[in-house]
Amino acid sequence: MLARHSDRPSGLTSNLLKAWGYLFLLMGIAGQSIIQNKILGLGSMTTGQLLEAMNADPNLMMFATLALVCQAVSTCAAPIFAFLVVEGFRHTSDLKKYLTRVAIMALVSEIPYNLAMSGRLIDLSSRNPALGLVLAMLVLVLFRQYPGKQVKNLLIKFVVVVAAIVWAKMLGIVDANCMVILTITFWGMQNRPNFRSMAACAAAGMCSMFSLFYIAAPMSVFAVHAYNGEKGNENRVFNYCAYPAALLICGIAVLFL
Repeated sequence: MLARHSDRPSGLTSNLLKAWGYLFLLMGIAGQSIIQNKILGLGSMTTGQLLEAMNADPNLMMFATLALVCQAVSTCAAPIFAFLVVEGFRHTSDLKKYLTRVAIMALVSEIPYNLAMSGRLIDLSSRNPALGLVLAMLVLVLFRQYPGKQVKNLLIKFVVVVAAIVWAKMLGIVDANCMVILTITFWGMQNRPNFRSMAACAAAGMCSMFSLFYIAAPMSVFAVHAYNGEKGNENRVFNYCAYPAALLICGIAVLFL
């Protein structure tokens, strides 16, 4: 028995990485839906009114700080899921089915996302971040069609990335631009593991241009660096249902608080 345990590689499996990613996401969802929107009421008061309320009630200042921390921590999920998308893309035996599963999960998450973030079933102001995974995977599909470093292929890849970022902005997919940048970074460094972590940290830091909260994102690259190449005990139902379920739970909590 001791021999069997010693044969297991040290580090994190892909399923443990997913667990960390979902934990970061859950903190972000709860921070935005319950603390920001419900307790602080950011959608129903101006900044001036919020500052006055915090001066009158010190507890609100504590909640506001907690909300900011949760939002920053949630960005740590982006490098993890970008890396896992690349790993899944490389190792899947059926790319079409893999892409279909992720797309279905992202589409199913839309209504729970609206419910959690705005308290409405339909909210056209933004799309849930899981759709950014789909967009990133489509970018990789096109990257695979134009391999190598010929000038023509590099130019096509550049155009594809710019187009993906523009589409992410037009469709209002939350954090999709950062997901695309991180995904292509991991894809480009898949054969250079010694430089992968440094490149990912730089890419995550660059994403702070889109959102200052991404200053925290490079921290999760340490978890990716600890990846041992093993899948671990996979629960596919949990993997694809955890995100929409967390959104739904937070959305229901918002309605009854």
